[in-house]
Amino acid sequence: MYAGWREYLKQHFKKPSKYFSIGIEFGIDAIQVSVLLKDKQGVRWVKQQLLSTNNWQKRLADYVSQQSLTNTACHVVLAASKYQVLQVDKPLVKSEEVAQALVWSVKDLLPIQDDVVIDYFDLPAQSAGANKVNVVAMSKSELKNITDGLNDCGLDIRTIGVLELVVADLVEQTDEAVMTLVQEAGQEICLNIIKAGQVYFSRRLRGYENLSTFSEKELEMGVGDNLSVEIQRSLDYFESQLRQAPVKNLLISIESSHLEKLIEILHQMTFMTVEVLQPKIAKIDDLQYRSGLIGSLGAACMQNNGPDHEN
Repeated sequence: MYAGWREYLKQHFKKPSKYFSIGIEFGIDAIQVSVLLKDKQGVRWVKQQLLSTNNWQKRLADYVSQQSLTNTACHVVLAASKYQVLQVDKPLVKSEEVAQALVWSVKDLLPIQDDVVIDYFDLPAQSAGANKVNVVAMSKSELKNITDGLNDCGLDIRTIGVLELVVADLVEQTDEAVMTLVQEAGQEICLNIIKAGQVYFSRRLRGYENLSTFSEKELEMGVGDNLSVEIQRSLDYFESQLRQAPVKNLLISIESSHLEKLIEILHQMTFMTVEVLQPKIAKIDDLQYRSGLIGSLGAACMQNNGPDHEN
């Protein structure tokens, strides 16, 4: 009884955070942290921190304590390397039983055979006769390690999301579809086609993990052309198979010292309007946005957008 009362008092009288939200992206060898504050000026991006994954629980706990972030609403996003996305037929079961049925549908398709946790998101448009869903799968032990660590740091976990859906939340919601190319250093390119805030089409582009290291000459000597071919294939599928209107705008978030050259090549090859994807969030002067922050900053913005895309 005594321990139970103590836990009750701890929860009942915990001091609310003065911060609006904290977004955390778990990557391969680093954790990105973005913090938003809401005051009379509105919601602003006020803190940014990069932490090593080595002993991350201790590092994050120290940061939370030092910055007075205890009990802040926490939204997590997993970097693309942390999970698998598969498109499979949707099981013909009751809606509340779909997630469990999908475990058996995808088990043999996953590279890891350990215990996994899955969720899924529906596709707004399907090719003729299809009824598919996008399944997200990751190691249950790794997910537990993340949630336990965040709880021990004193953060208020609200959502755990994936890069595909976080990007959709950062794109302005319109009835005109837009394509996004998002890549964090050393990872695959995540290609999305988004319309009215929903992911209509998504795929990973492999073979471009070192894109950030390519010179202008390498981009001009075939890399840009190959990437344009992959883009065109995705556009063709979106228009012909999903019967959607042509996409005219391409937003990219890619770490590269030759980003302007890449934008120029993609514009010439696809005839699309190509621009840098930047979250429209107010910030303090000391902070500078770069592509590698898109995950944590997008996660932090989930507090504004609501928990519609949880995984």
